[in-house]
Amino acid sequence: MKKYNLKWTSIIVAIMVFTFMTACGDGQQEAAEETDNMGMADGMEGMGEMEGMDMAQQDNGAAAVNMEGEPAFVVAYMDIKNALVNDNYEQVQQAANALQSGLEGSQLSEEQRSQLSESAGQLAEAQDIEAQRQAFAQLSRQLYEVVKNNNVTENKLYWQHCPMALNNQGANWLSFEEKVRNPFMGQRMPGCGSVEETI
Repeated sequence: MKKYNLKWTSIIVAIMVFTFMTACGDGQQEAAEETDNMGMADGMEGMGEMEGMDMAQQDNGAAAVNMEGEPAFVVAYMDIKNALVNDNYEQVQQAANALQSGLEGSQLSEEQRSQLSESAGQLAEAQDIEAQRQAFAQLSRQLYEVVKNNNVTENKLYWQHCPMALNNQGANWLSFEEKVRNPFMGQRMPGCGSVEETI
């Protein structure tokens, strides 16, 4: 009887995992990749700053985008996104401060600079990574409006969406990469999401 119950429990768990992974449109192949990524992240635990560096290099390697000439606040935004993908609280703080500094020399309107700076300040002052992700959602919406209505960058931007972000509220973010690297799910499910719009 115990073996019978264990078998059914295993089947139910497998179905739940499959359903969870496909909810984000990843499919079985992506689910296998995420499992590999999670195993790699677990194996790197305790390596301190090396973990963030390796993940950032892997992330940057995927982005064949030349950041030279990009506005400093856009570069800092992408650094925030990548740090959230890597679950790196400290790097998010540093990049949020850099975003505020980068806004000072930008050609945005005073209102746009003020809004973006306020959201970046909330990111920098957030007490944990989940609070950072909440603030990042707001920053992303504001920056989306800025890039839609202004000639801010020469590069193509992808407006990406994850329906499971922020406890299934859903959230969007901007990326230079078409491949999804989810800042809201981090290393749990970095490939979860899809491209909603190309700017």
